[in-house]
Amino acid sequence: MHTGPQFPTTQQQAPGPGGRGTALLVGGIAFAVVFLLVVGGTVVYLVLRPGGDGPDGPPVSDSSTVTDPGSSGATESDSPTPTDVEAERCWVPEQERTSQNPSGKLRGGGLQFIPPALYEQRGTPHGIAYTTDLVGAQALVEASWYSTTFLGAVQWQPGIEYPGAEVASQTIVDCFFYANIWGEAQGRTLDDEITTPVTIAGIPGYRTTATVNFASDPLERTDATELDIVVLETDEGPSVFGTETAVGVTEHEQAADAAYETLTGVS
Repeated sequence: MHTGPQFPTTQQQAPGPGGRGTALLVGGIAFAVVFLLVVGGTVVYLVLRPGGDGPDGPPVSDSSTVTDPGSSGATESDSPTPTDVEAERCWVPEQERTSQNPSGKLRGGGLQFIPPALYEQRGTPHGIAYTTDLVGAQALVEASWYSTTFLGAVQWQPGIEYPGAEVASQTIVDCFFYANIWGEAQGRTLDDEITTPVTIAGIPGYRTTATVNFASDPLERTDATELDIVVLETDEGPSVFGTETAVGVTEHEQAADAAYETLTGVS
């Protein structure tokens, strides 16, 4: 078996005159035809390709990068996070005592007063929503039941707009009524609630009073408590003065009235 070209054993005659020129001419024509077909096909492709504006036309964008013109391009993850704060009923801030009591007085927020002499005990009252910097004075009624006077700064829940002194005084009274501070007293009702505008020592605000009556209780000296909440717009911010007084205990009722009369601002 041969792997290379086979050569004829007989001698071939050389081509006659013009034979080589004719071959070159035919070869040239064939080359020109092929060249024109190749170049022409390329031109046709450039001119007629989809989206083309000719050889210099803009390229077609990759379909993976095309954005739907009806879409903003934003995804669900781009949606803004809701910032609305849900109001918590009877929100109670963390207690922080920032005021110092002057001699013979109690001070909280932008207010101060002279505690009644028979209100000998001192402490932070419980169940007072929306208030901080609290200080109070208490007088024993019987057993573990006390009448209380107090004051402090009004602090509304973060993210919830402060509603003003009128609504604040009403809300603090209502929250006082619903607070879990009434021990064995049962069947309580909130009665005779009244809100009036007041000006104390030149400071404007609102005063809300109401009576908490009990259907049953273990007490002997009283069956009701009077609530008195005053919210004033002081230079130091909204501040509260309040009393919770055993109804029918005359000396406590008189002492609460006397404490109210001594209420002033701190400046």
